[in-house]
Amino acid sequence: MRPKSDLGSRQQGLSRWGWLLFIALLVGAATVVLRIAPHYLDFRMVQEVAKRLPADEVHNAMSRQQITDHFKKQFRVENFRVPLRDMLKIERTRDNTTVTVAYEIREHLFYNVDVVLVFDEQYTYP
Repeated sequence: MRPKSDLGSRQQGLSRWGWLLFIALLVGAATVVLRIAPHYLDFRMVQEVAKRLPADEVHNAMSRQQITDHFKKQFRVENFRVPLRDMLKIERTRDNTTVTVAYEIREHLFYNVDVVLVFDEQYTYP
């Protein structure tokens, strides 16, 4: 019979199957991040474009077409791929103008697994 001190000293790491599972999970997580992260970076760019609108001029001085043209020009410069007509909505009331940027992207991950990303941001200008 072995002494108790010898039983605890023979620890081993992961087996081959354990390492294989760990690497498979790591590769799967990296795949998801590499497929989804660019869309979040694009949405940050959309937010920056909306922030570049001259806030004091949007409601009183800019027409709907001028606001749309601002987004079109900035998206062309930034090489943004989502069609503007599907994502930009401009609502005017007597007191303010609301610009809503909302769109969905479906990204294929692997086999028959897709992910749908929904982006929605609203800006109100008095």
